[in-house]
Amino acid sequence: MDLDVLYEKLGNPGRYHVLVYILQCLTYFPVVVNHVVMAIFGVPPPHHCKIPNGVLVNESIPLVDISGELTLDKCNVYDNYTMSSNSTVYCPMGWEYDVTPPDKNIVTEWDLVCDNKSLSGLATTIYFCGVMLGGLIFGTLSDLFGRKPFFLLTLFVPVGIGVGLAFVQNYITFVVLRFVLGFFMQGLQTTNFVLVMELFRPVHRTTVGLVIELFWGSSVMLLALIAYLIQDWRYIQLAISLPPVLAIGYIWIIPESPRWLQAQQKYKQVQDFFIKAAKFNNVSPDQLALEDINVAIKREDDKDTVTKKYTIIDMFRTAKLRKRTFILFYLWFAVAVGYYGLLYSITNFAGNKYLNFFIGGAVEMVAYILTVFIVNRLGRKKVLCAYFVLGGVMCICAGVVPAKTGDGVDIRWISTVLAMIGRMNMAGCFAMMPLYTSEIYPTVIRNIGVGACAFWTRLGGVLFPQILLLGQYTFKSLPVIIFGVLALAGGILTLILPETFNKKLPETIQDAESFGHLVNTTEEHIRQGLTTQDTHL
Repeated sequence: MDLDVLYEKLGNPGRYHVLVYILQCLTYFPVVVNHVVMAIFGVPPPHHCKIPNGVLVNESIPLVDISGELTLDKCNVYDNYTMSSNSTVYCPMGWEYDVTPPDKNIVTEWDLVCDNKSLSGLATTIYFCGVMLGGLIFGTLSDLFGRKPFFLLTLFVPVGIGVGLAFVQNYITFVVLRFVLGFFMQGLQTTNFVLVMELFRPVHRTTVGLVIELFWGSSVMLLALIAYLIQDWRYIQLAISLPPVLAIGYIWIIPESPRWLQAQQKYKQVQDFFIKAAKFNNVSPDQLALEDINVAIKREDDKDTVTKKYTIIDMFRTAKLRKRTFILFYLWFAVAVGYYGLLYSITNFAGNKYLNFFIGGAVEMVAYILTVFIVNRLGRKKVLCAYFVLGGVMCICAGVVPAKTGDGVDIRWISTVLAMIGRMNMAGCFAMMPLYTSEIYPTVIRNIGVGACAFWTRLGGVLFPQILLLGQYTFKSLPVIIFGVLALAGGILTLILPETFNKKLPETIQDAESFGHLVNTTEEHIRQGLTTQDTHL
């Protein structure tokens, strides 16, 4: 008898597991909104130099040609505020922003424009540096000391950090606290997802891993609604920081992972977990044959002690595995850059920024729902390739569509629609990558492989703000075109990888060199204990 047999006796899955799953999915809200909120906080509104009362704008601010259109210079005024002067000076009185109160963000509050325009993107990069560090640290800590302690720590500590952010008075303090917040948010995301995966039988993990993405998309939509209703960044920060206080009951409700307890030989606590779950599910403890737990777990533990230990080096052990590893590294990087890049740039497209942000979350929901239904029908490789190619083509088209027709008709909405479709496809890639990656790697290095690939997602999170910044120094649509090219290349590289759907999943390094006879992949999930990592790590 093993833990999966006991899980099955509790239900398929049982009510207890479903309740805990829903409660843990709700903790995606603080993770998601903090990951993406700078798309609201860091958007520069239309602006120009502030001028004295009684001075006309058209006579004091020069016109500049931007993409063939004459607009007011954002950073300079005529000397002495008169056109008769042949020289210009850098905004001596600061800036005036074209916003309607109470709309306020960090750009308008700390004048992150012109010479300081890179600071908004830098704040996002620093946040994702914290994310990268948190992924490395909390994964190790939760392996050593348990999932639940660090799940609770990273759920509640950010409440204080987030509230503190709402009251900071300068940019430096803001980015420092955002770095610390990113560190804890990635810890919450990592420990929460691992805890979820370890609470379910392997047969359910693919569905559980995909369905949880619906909470990601809905959190994006909820943030758009909150931002639209409040608009002042400080009050938005409070609104997204305080909700975890309502989860105080998680201290008693959320269990420690039985699989981690098993690995630590804490058999009494494993037994207590199953008794508690059985009572909640109206299952008699006698049906679980609990007297066999200690014997069964000890037998598995003894078996594990003689298993060879594998490391990240084994990902490069053979030629085919090495080639696939490098391709997967690129794919995870391209997905992160494309997804976050489009999410953060969507508020700069034509239309209401809050509505654009909401629609962006809605199209993600479409991608996640679609993926749940087609992933076991059309296969992994075809679906992932289609997502990459369609996403890349849409992004490139969004970047090359002109702002106006030859007759002067404004058609910027076309770029917005194309970018939305591109984002939907990149969200589909994000949902697909962990599943596909985990099936490519053999059982002996599966978690190592997916974890190593997830690092490249975090690296993409660090670099995408700087790619967005290129648009401010070159031309506005360049970043979107870059996202498209990266995605298109990802689609082509996907063709080199093997199809894993309905194939016998590899167990050893040697198996990974060539897949075997056709079997039902779900059966392999059950037999091998397939797991996935969080798609947005």
